[in-house]
Amino acid sequence: MNILFVVHRYAPFQGGSEIYVQNMAEETLRRGHSVAVFSGEHKGNLNGITVTSDSSILLAKWDLIVVHGGGVAIQDFVLANANKIESPILYMLILPNDSEICVRALNSCELIGCSTYEDFDHCAKYNVLQKSVQVRHGINPANCWGSTGFKEKYGLVGKKMFLSCGGYWPNKAMKELADIFTVANLPNSVLVTTGYDNRFNLMPPARSNVMPLLLDDRTEMLSALYDADCLLMHSKEEGFGLVLLEAMLNQTPWIARRIAGAKSLINFGQTYESDAELLTLLRKFDRNHFNIKAAYEHVASNHLISNTVDDIENAARLTSRK
Repeated sequence: MNILFVVHRYAPFQGGSEIYVQNMAEETLRRGHSVAVFSGEHKGNLNGITVTSDSSILLAKWDLIVVHGGGVAIQDFVLANANKIESPILYMLILPNDSEICVRALNSCELIGCSTYEDFDHCAKYNVLQKSVQVRHGINPANCWGSTGFKEKYGLVGKKMFLSCGGYWPNKAMKELADIFTVANLPNSVLVTTGYDNRFNLMPPARSNVMPLLLDDRTEMLSALYDADCLLMHSKEEGFGLVLLEAMLNQTPWIARRIAGAKSLINFGQTYESDAELLTLLRKFDRNHFNIKAAYEHVASNHLISNTVDDIENAARLTSRK
């Protein structure tokens, strides 16, 4: 098969979209398919994959063009021109978007990739559920394993460590989380927040029980995830929240707002809808209340990048029958 991925920015840049599309592209290449990436910002070809900003690549013959989300310039360019592109398009919703371009694309793209309840609800809302196909979010174990050492490095040995990672972006609500954690006043506990960019000045201030860090080293972030007693995801919105899968792989309990992936994975963590509910969960936290083994096994069986590419291959076969 010939498969083209579309994303606004590509690895080695850091970020959820960048790493996720890289993992999909490299797994697709590993299976012997011809793979390329159309991206607005990149650093050239990487690990055997052609990466370009030249839109003429859209005119080549592809068995499937996989668009990672909408509401971003490059993706919107492809979605807006979907009815002019001869190759079939799989529009992976990632985060449902009600913009005019994204809504039109629901009709002009051959297939709509869905991963969460919100995705399928979005298709139902616009009467395109018949086009929906499941594309499971997945992670690459090769770059998701953590190892101990973080607590020792930052003087946290003997403390109960809660971790929130994913960056200091508005949707992550890190400052709000730090305020709630301070109110919880948990004994001998600390909240560590991490991100690689603070351009919006949304890093919470350091406190006796809050340690905000700027980390651009993924290995160190994974060490934090491995050493953490609990991962917290306080995001107001997420495409999925891949960090939940990474926590489960590293056998770290998680507590998250009841959205996106957390809603789908509700049997493997704890979820909340209000600050008051989060406070209660923090104060009652006990690792023994989580089925760590079942969580690990669920990820290993259903949410690896190999599962994602299985679903993309199945989508390509569906379009080939039309």
